[in-house]
Amino acid sequence: MDQQPVRKDFYIYLGIFLLLLLVTILIPFLQVVTLFLLPIPVILLMKNYPIKWAIVGILILLSFSLFVVPVFSFPITLLALLSGVLIGWSIKQEQHPYETWAKGTAGFVLGLTLIYAYIEVVLQFSIMDAFESAMDDSLQMTEDLFQAIGMGQQDFDLIREELMNMLQLMPVILVVVSMAFAIVTQWVCYKVINKVQQESYYFPPFRSFNLPKIFLWIYFFMLLISFLVMGDYSSMASVIIWNVYHLTGILMALQGLAFVFFYSHVKKQSLALPVISILFIIFFPFMGLYLIRILGIIDLGFELRKRMAK
Repeated sequence: MDQQPVRKDFYIYLGIFLLLLLVTILIPFLQVVTLFLLPIPVILLMKNYPIKWAIVGILILLSFSLFVVPVFSFPITLLALLSGVLIGWSIKQEQHPYETWAKGTAGFVLGLTLIYAYIEVVLQFSIMDAFESAMDDSLQMTEDLFQAIGMGQQDFDLIREELMNMLQLMPVILVVVSMAFAIVTQWVCYKVINKVQQESYYFPPFRSFNLPKIFLWIYFFMLLISFLVMGDYSSMASVIIWNVYHLTGILMALQGLAFVFFYSHVKKQSLALPVISILFIIFFPFMGLYLIRILGIIDLGFELRKRMAK
């Protein structure tokens, strides 16, 4: 590698990225797929080449994005580069897959945040105002429909307030979306590396997913503070508190779901219980997440897996 720093695959990675970028811009309905795939060439650059050559490749990709429909290609390229660099660097350092997932999530969060700022500042388009306007139009149409069919007066102001409160939880939604993007991208990249380079990268079984105990204390701390700002989204501090509380709650739910998989494995049962748990969360999200979160708290706090292993 040191004697011949740039090989043919260096240009192949750049070409694949540029091809995926063009497909993303020219064929919008494929964006759902290509946004998962775009970081993979960057990951391979970071993994297989010294940092200086990875930087050269990144600069080439950024330069190209400024010449091909930059209003769309630049933010998409930025998102792919940030997530790809963090995932690729973590793989290069042979870090644990879940740690790589966390870094990939951070990359997607940062990229999506910069895209949001780009839309708001550079394009002068307010996403929040557009959402609020669409919500008002939808509520007005619903109210007119209710009145037309004689269903009586409904408290749409209360519904609107609840929807606006949900909008304040956009950071949590952003993190959850980034987690989904990161894990799919990382999983596909593992498959590509294993196939092309004959290596053995894989995610450990989900039943081994286990949060550091510090997350439990953060959750309880946010839970206690949330009682002081119950239903209040008027200040920046309260919005931050609610977002951190809901995010740690989602992580506790993942902990609980991992325990369900662990329990089925230890008891040598089929996957019926984990599958039923997932379906229950999907069809009854509020109750399902609440119950599985409690299980995650008990598992993390009392170390149920260690006790069952003994």
